[in-house]
Amino acid sequence: MAARPGGDRGWREEVRAATDAQARAALLDPVARQAGTGDRAALEDLLWAVDELRLARRTIRRLVVDESDAEEAEQDVLVAVAESIDGYRGDARFTTWLHEVARHKAIAVLRRQRATDPLPDELGDAARISSMIATRSVLDDAIAGLPDLYRDAVVLRDVERRPYTEVADRLGLNLNTTKARVARGRALAAAALRPT
Repeated sequence: MAARPGGDRGWREEVRAATDAQARAALLDPVARQAGTGDRAALEDLLWAVDELRLARRTIRRLVVDESDAEEAEQDVLVAVAESIDGYRGDARFTTWLHEVARHKAIAVLRRQRATDPLPDELGDAARISSMIATRSVLDDAIAGLPDLYRDAVVLRDVERRPYTEVADRLGLNLNTTKARVARGRALAAAALRPT
């Protein structure tokens, strides 16, 4: 993997400090292209940026009013990015591609709200991944391949079915950090399960 400016931590600080869309795009676009080639570290950095900086939030909130539904859509976006980043060609900014993914996931959440009896394939991506993780048979390798900070959170939440508050207590983290680690872990597990 080509080094990102300043290394992982430095790159993340640069992305966080970017004040305009062009500066952020100059940092995100090359990492998105790297992630699209199967670079796991680049994917992890990209998922961090999408989640930590809430890059999909504004697009989702234009369509989804309920906070819990918006959070569900944001998790669905993380999973979708992990599963389909190889479809990002780099013709446009990564954030343009991301906003289209977020719009589709927000619409999917709204459609699920309208359904009185949702079919299993209409469940959200995050719910689908969570359900798959709970069965363990298919995902043992994907879970084992997660970095420790994500694996522990995913195992406690999705395998052991612990409430977020208990997971946070056990890991000594605040609730938002715990939710972020579970969401990123699910997304990385989904990427590991993606057919090659």
